[in-house]
Amino acid sequence: APDSAPSQAPWSWCRVLGQVAGLYVVMETEDGMVLMDPKAAHERVLFERLMRQVESGDVPVQSLLIPETVDLTPKDAARLRRCLRILRGMGFGVSDFGGNSFVIDAVPACLTGTAAREVLHAVPQALEEGGRSARGHWQEELVARTACRAAVNARRSLTLDEIERLVVDLAGTQMPYTSPRGRPTLIFTSLTELNRKFGRA
Repeated sequence: APDSAPSQAPWSWCRVLGQVAGLYVVMETEDGMVLMDPKAAHERVLFERLMRQVESGDVPVQSLLIPETVDLTPKDAARLRRCLRILRGMGFGVSDFGGNSFVIDAVPACLTGTAAREVLHAVPQALEEGGRSARGHWQEELVARTACRAAVNARRSLTLDEIERLVVDLAGTQMPYTSPRGRPTLIFTSLTELNRKFGRA
């Protein structure tokens, strides 16, 4: 089990105890107990990883074995067409197929396994929501939406190795406490609080 973490991590030591209902991860730390939502945690890890790659201009790409054709509404197709060059710079292999159709043949390597079709459908909404924000950061909105769709299935039980890898990866993020969409990744209960609830205070 992970026995140390970077200085910015929520814990300096932890031990994975297992999962509750095949969903939430239970961990012991030096100061208490942590419940972790694996999907929210994975979203945070993927978001920061892809954003770093995009900002550095070096996004490893994974080609799809079978390219996917995606049909959009005319309005969404027009939005997507305006940002094809930027999407390619983010590691998405997207081509205009004419009309309202597009072909996607590659995705950022860190998102391997993501449904390419879902990514393209997420782009227009990310453009709209990011454009409405005060900063107009639609690219961050797109990466956040993509990370959300690529993260581990919320109902899939993870192996101990997968959990421990996720714990280490989350500990190395800049903002480990929330997903990129603002959901909590961790709920901490201190030993002091546990002792109080059990009448040991």
